[in-house]
Amino acid sequence: MMSDRFFSIRNGIVTGYAGYDTEISVPAAAVKIGDNAFQNHPLIESVIIPEGVKQIGFYAFSGCRKLQKISIPESVKKIGKHAFDNCEALKEVTYHGVTFQTSDKIKTESVFRMIDTKDVSVLEELSSALKYQYLWSMFSANPEDKDIQAVIKKNFVKMFKYLIDENNLPTAEKVVRETKLVNKRNLESITKYADEKQNAGFQNLLKEAQEEK
Repeated sequence: MMSDRFFSIRNGIVTGYAGYDTEISVPAAAVKIGDNAFQNHPLIESVIIPEGVKQIGFYAFSGCRKLQKISIPESVKKIGKHAFDNCEALKEVTYHGVTFQTSDKIKTESVFRMIDTKDVSVLEELSSALKYQYLWSMFSANPEDKDIQAVIKKNFVKMFKYLIDENNLPTAEKVVRETKLVNKRNLESITKYADEKQNAGFQNLLKEAQEEK
């Protein structure tokens, strides 16, 4: 079991970690991840940052080449530059409730900024699949967000087909509850697509949605 004694914490600031665990949870006493705190740690694969931490410093996790997964709570309001530079294995990030897969084509810091500002223009350079992945992740975390809803409505059918292809039923269930996003015409289109794909879960969900319309 991981021990907090391997963490160096001064006045609530995590300044280092000398343990050998691959999965770590930052102690609840922390309010900030200091500059360079975990830089170049050779073993860390997964990090959970607790609610209450307000800031992640410059180069905090840079060079953690085995880091694959990190969870950052809503209490974090500032992330220093280069905090995740050279984290080559990083695959999954949860930031303010939004879980997304990282991509070589978009910097993690750019995604953080997009989630904070709801400025999705950064996604224009990505493939449709990656774009839809980020947008649905943001919607799933905040289904009533008007800005995200507006973007989704523009390409609703294409984006919902992506959910079917990915078999992302939990997000789809949230979508059909948002009546402003779903109308009879696009409901018929995505139902037809679910039938073509023979996806029983989506077929049942969309049948119920049609009956309620």
